[in-house]
Amino acid sequence: MAKETKAADDTATYEVAVDDVALDLKFKVILLGSIAAVLLLFGGLYLVWALDRVNNDSADRNERAQLAVDEFEAGQGPADEPLATVEPVSGSGPSLAPGEVLAVHRVPGDDYGWLLIRHLDGTRTLLNRTCMRVPIAKDHGVCLTESGGVLGGAFTTIFFEADNLNADIKSYARALPSRARISPNGTFSAVTAFVSGASYADIAPETTTLVTIDEIESTRSVRGANQFTIDSGEARFNNLNPQYWGITFAADEDEIYLTGFFGDRPEIMHGTLNDIVIEPTDWVGSCLSLSPDGKTLVFKEMTADNSFELVAVDLETNTQHKLGETRSVDDQVEWLDNDTILYALHPARGDTAVQPEFDIWMLDIAEGSGPKLFLPNADSPAVAR
Repeated sequence: MAKETKAADDTATYEVAVDDVALDLKFKVILLGSIAAVLLLFGGLYLVWALDRVNNDSADRNERAQLAVDEFEAGQGPADEPLATVEPVSGSGPSLAPGEVLAVHRVPGDDYGWLLIRHLDGTRTLLNRTCMRVPIAKDHGVCLTESGGVLGGAFTTIFFEADNLNADIKSYARALPSRARISPNGTFSAVTAFVSGASYADIAPETTTLVTIDEIESTRSVRGANQFTIDSGEARFNNLNPQYWGITFAADEDEIYLTGFFGDRPEIMHGTLNDIVIEPTDWVGSCLSLSPDGKTLVFKEMTADNSFELVAVDLETNTQHKLGETRSVDDQVEWLDNDTILYALHPARGDTAVQPEFDIWMLDIAEGSGPKLFLPNADSPAVAR
């Protein structure tokens, strides 16, 4: 009988212990649930606050940038010698007049990244096409574009007609694009993309660039820069994996200059498309651009503090001089005419990761000349000739 009583007591004690454990577990679950709910509440409130702050910041940037654009346009008078406009073909889309400039709109907001036409009087017209970078020549243009996706951005190269900016010729998928050029007669294009890496400052064995040279009205790719033979006996060109970027074309559309990187420094290479041969020039620099008359080459050269200064080479005498821009220019310049270049810089107020801003500056290549603002909140100028 005593054993039965003890067993009953033990069972009761066990049941109480189990109930205590259950209550304790239930309390902990409720506590954790409450903490999670509070964290979710505060997380949601923070997200709302952060989004509101981003929206307010974007609105402030948009207002300030638009004010800068309006002030600039108000200060521009009519062109001294207006050029004749190109009459569009009936039913065609927008087109450029000679001397007008196609560029990328960099005012933060909903129309950030749209193409624009910079008219001769300094005003702009926005086009409903977004591009990261855009060159044009004669009848053709190239738009390097990005579209978002679940797995990240997707990049596309789109070829379009210069006399109807809405008319596409062809397109294809592309790795992260950075530079683009079209030959003077609009026959060839050269697009540089990062297969791996995302910056020229990071050029290393882990970085791979790809330059594709296309015949625009053909469905085939002409060749890649890595197919060029280097005409030199110097040991540094024995690198089996050179990196190339930033091609520029001469008027005959066969002669080219491009940047080559062979393990220690970028340098200017010179060659021809037909022979698929390039040779060193002994000029150290990158992102080169040849003047329309073929007499001057401008490129950027890295300084001791890792910034870039612009250098001009007279190709008839092979003499160099530094241009009158003291700020670091990380761009492949465009030529407004045979004596004046255009390039983009971040504004003095600094850069931002979301919808970064740029201004386009103009500079005479003559020694002693200084830069002048050409178009605020814009990037990637392409001149109609």
